[in-house]
Amino acid sequence: MPSGGREPLIINDTKEDQRARVLESIYSANIGSYLGVPVYLSNGTLFGTVCAIDPDPYAFTSEEIEGMKRVSSILSVIIENATRSSYDTHEDKLMRLEKLALLGQLSAGLAHELRNPMQSVRGFVQFLFEEQNHHYKDIVLTELDRMNQLVNDFLMATQPTAPKKEKSVLEEIVEETVELIRGEAHLYNVEVHFVPETKTTIVFVDQSQIKQVLINLLKNAMEAVGEALGKIIVSTKRINQETVVIEVIDNGVGISMTIIERIGEPFFSTKDEGTGLGLSISKRIIQEHQGMIEFKNTQAGTKVSVTLPVVS
Repeated sequence: MPSGGREPLIINDTKEDQRARVLESIYSANIGSYLGVPVYLSNGTLFGTVCAIDPDPYAFTSEEIEGMKRVSSILSVIIENATRSSYDTHEDKLMRLEKLALLGQLSAGLAHELRNPMQSVRGFVQFLFEEQNHHYKDIVLTELDRMNQLVNDFLMATQPTAPKKEKSVLEEIVEETVELIRGEAHLYNVEVHFVPETKTTIVFVDQSQIKQVLINLLKNAMEAVGEALGKIIVSTKRINQETVVIEVIDNGVGISMTIIERIGEPFFSTKDEGTGLGLSISKRIIQEHQGMIEFKNTQAGTKVSVTLPVVS
């Protein structure tokens, strides 16, 4: 209850003080005494009032009044910081959305301008080296394919294709993906194990897109553990009747706390030759499936959790 000014409102006896009769909420509350100190923000806005009441008439001391003023000042600072933090988060989200919108426009134009010339160059390279097995041919074709894949990644990150969902058994999707990546992991001296804690979990997903996400996460985990007896554990767990989570846990070096919030942001990568689009694409895919991806450090590496809704 504001006092009408910056000074505290002090009513030692609400039944005798006429001000209490004017302030109906105080009078009708059947309290004996009231002390209200307004809480003002730095811009002069009155946020509210911090109050102290007593069921009986009571003469508040100067120490109590000063104490309430300090409480008001502390609350003002806390509210300011909380409001500013919320505002900064909102602004950050808006900036990211604007960045993605701009990226979408650029990537669409880029794809249109680059795809046709690249296909023409690729055709001429194959024609020029058609009758000879020149090692330059493989180099040029490989780099052209790499450029084409980069263009596809741009488009996928900003304009992902709608998922072709169907009822699927999650454990089968995960097991097939682990088997697919196990050979490559062996070359890096990395062990990949699938340890399901669920049996037949039905999900409504695009199987190829979910596999794409898992392959991306597994390859990132392989790079994180290096080539020194690395280990990756993949598991499936039910959180509740409506939700299942796929966990990918590695024993790598972990993610620096200063950048963990930026993981999955387009063009942000800790790799020298990375674009940051792989995880960005993965996050978009999972969002299209009404799920989410979370990254956390563990005592011995990194845990990535992919949450998906379960078909009832």
